[in-house]
Amino acid sequence: MNGPNKRVEPPGLSVMNVRAILLDYGGTLDGCANHWLDRFLSCYRTAGLDMPFQDFRPAFDHATQCAYAEGAVAEFGLQALVEFHVARQLEHLRVNAPTLAQRVTETFVQASLTALEASRLVLERLHQRVALAVISNFYGNLAVILADAGFARLLDTIVDSGRVGMRKPNPEMFALALRQLRCRPADAVHVGDSFEKDIVGAHQAGLRTAWLIGAADPPCRNPECVDFRIRQLADLEALIA
Repeated sequence: MNGPNKRVEPPGLSVMNVRAILLDYGGTLDGCANHWLDRFLSCYRTAGLDMPFQDFRPAFDHATQCAYAEGAVAEFGLQALVEFHVARQLEHLRVNAPTLAQRVTETFVQASLTALEASRLVLERLHQRVALAVISNFYGNLAVILADAGFARLLDTIVDSGRVGMRKPNPEMFALALRQLRCRPADAVHVGDSFEKDIVGAHQAGLRTAWLIGAADPPCRNPECVDFRIRQLADLEALIA
């Protein structure tokens, strides 16, 4: 029992002194714990093409690898990137349906823009207190997309796997961001939706971690890697208040 003069510390005190927050992009800034694969599949179903997850997964992976391999993608904005991705998905599925492709692209892009705007407002407030970075497995065009969405002035660095030649969960991805921020791992927290790529990688690099889980309550094989579970990006504000 606490004595009469014992101070009871509020939740989140352990991260009140963070100097930097690193954030994932896909499923974190552009959608709350909602992976691109699941989002695309939902868009197809909304547009009238229902298919099992196991049938769509190879098409999504094909499109992802094509985007990594195509040098021109490094200059694409969000609209062009999603158009490219959808075209390669349908190519793999052997579906020729321009109207379907347009509907899926429009739905996906609009959802991303809505989520990015909400995230930008959160980062506007956080930027007043800490340094901010985005670190993502992406196609070399992450800076273009973030600039278009109004994030450029809020971010102190961007680490895009397509630009640096390595991917999360490689701890060196996180170390590179920290060097650019001139911040010690112990003074930073990484936020992401992927347990393996974001949380495990950041933990191995010595950062504290905030696992973005949305409305779900996923099981965790390695709870020692998770410092916090958050439902939405705005929950970060309470952790460093």
